[in-house]
Amino acid sequence: MSIELNHHNGENIILKNISKSYDSSDVIDDLNITFESGEFNVILGPSGCGKSTTMNMIAGLEEVTSGEIFIGETDVTQLEPKDRGCAMVFQNYALYPHMTVFNNIAYSLKIRRIPKTEIKQRVEAVAKIVSLTDYLDRLPSELSGGQRQRVAIGRAIVREPKVMLFDEPLSNLDAKLRQEMRMELTMLHKRLGATSIFVTHDQVEAMTLADKILILNKGKVEQFDTPKNIYQKPASTFVADFIGSPAMNLFPVNKVNDSYFDSAGNKILGRANIDNAVLGVRPEDIKVDSEGKIKGTLKYIEDMGAYQVLTLDVGQNKDFCINTTLGLDINIGDIVSFDILEENCHLFHPQTGRRISA
Repeated sequence: MSIELNHHNGENIILKNISKSYDSSDVIDDLNITFESGEFNVILGPSGCGKSTTMNMIAGLEEVTSGEIFIGETDVTQLEPKDRGCAMVFQNYALYPHMTVFNNIAYSLKIRRIPKTEIKQRVEAVAKIVSLTDYLDRLPSELSGGQRQRVAIGRAIVREPKVMLFDEPLSNLDAKLRQEMRMELTMLHKRLGATSIFVTHDQVEAMTLADKILILNKGKVEQFDTPKNIYQKPASTFVADFIGSPAMNLFPVNKVNDSYFDSAGNKILGRANIDNAVLGVRPEDIKVDSEGKIKGTLKYIEDMGAYQVLTLDVGQNKDFCINTTLGLDINIGDIVSFDILEENCHLFHPQTGRRISA
């Protein structure tokens, strides 16, 4: 008789006024976030923004300087990691090299003195989920990188946790394998239903995996929202510049007669809310047109296979990136005319960087 892993709805994870300091250095500053039950959340940001520290505080691997952490109804702020009901998957796999795949996955069950029959059934159920049924007798040294990562994931989910924590688990894999593992993680999450938090600096991982993305910058929240909203309605110039490849074009504009003009005198937007602003436009929302109002000198062309990315010098030490179709008859040094699609423009406050309007 086989055993099936239990499907959990997960638990809410609530961070209340969480701060973390090392000596006089503040890493996390007054973080207030609720990760909803059963959602796949990604913490995204540049190196040093506090994303791994945040995860480690949830796991209990780092003490909070101030604030409270709740998992479900339980205040876990002072609890040991083993008492928090979390399972964690690391970047470096952290497998026991002398143990078989079976014993690596079974280890946490053995130390909890689960009966041998149940251990066997649960390990076999997990192995089926993570496609390791044929590898249970092998050592980690006999596995590929992707297979080792599956062992680490299997070892985590065999405990049937309500909270799954992933600390950059795909960083050591090649591009093709990362893509495959993203799909597998998405399917695994839907199957298990645990509340998941995934730390990464890779925006592709964040956009493809997440129900919601928490973007951190120097220990502060820039935006916590769905991938769609983060891309289409970035809350700040930091988010606009961080998400998207190439990033959103950002440049200052000035109000003249209720319209916005750039520093070269080009009319950019036929409406203006405040005297000065930062205007943002994504590379795909710019149209190359021989009759276009704005002109730039072509500096560089990247052929991406399905499309081209043009980098234009528009003066005032400002470059513009444009995504365009293949086959344009242009060369480096040519003058390119283009228009910005007004309905897809974004406006940000020139001092705070926060979003004003679309």
